[in-house]
Amino acid sequence: MVAAFFRHTRRIAADCRGNLMLEFALALPILFLLLVGLLDLGRFGLQKSAMLQGAREGAQYGIVAPDETANIQTTAQNATGMTGVNATASTFCECVSGTAVSCTSTCTGGATLKKYVTVTATRAFDSVLGQATTSFGSFGSWTPPTSSTATITLIVP
Repeated sequence: MVAAFFRHTRRIAADCRGNLMLEFALALPILFLLLVGLLDLGRFGLQKSAMLQGAREGAQYGIVAPDETANIQTTAQNATGMTGVNATASTFCECVSGTAVSCTSTCTGGATLKKYVTVTATRAFDSVLGQATTSFGSFGSWTPPTSSTATITLIVP
């Protein structure tokens, strides 16, 4: 009876048929977390690219018409191809020496006045994981971004 029990126990201990399922069950949450993270990163990258494109096109319009702030902002918003985009535009001037001056003033010594247009496009980002901070215990924590922003500054020729 005791010998039969030990034979049966050895046979069960040598059986490896369930190992693959057990390993998969242990690895699945980690793989799922990586997949969701990659999905979120890809979505954020695409949105950031759209914000850069919008800010770039708005700034290029600002080179042609630097005083039309409303049209620059509308161009930037439309060029992203997304809804809910907030665009701001501003101009500033500086002398060749790098000193910031008013755009209506002149530089000392007859130096050239350089005019710049800056366009910033911003949009809220909704993470797949939500806005909560994910804690990894003693390894740290991660909070997903809440918005994507792109700023472009071009000189007005």
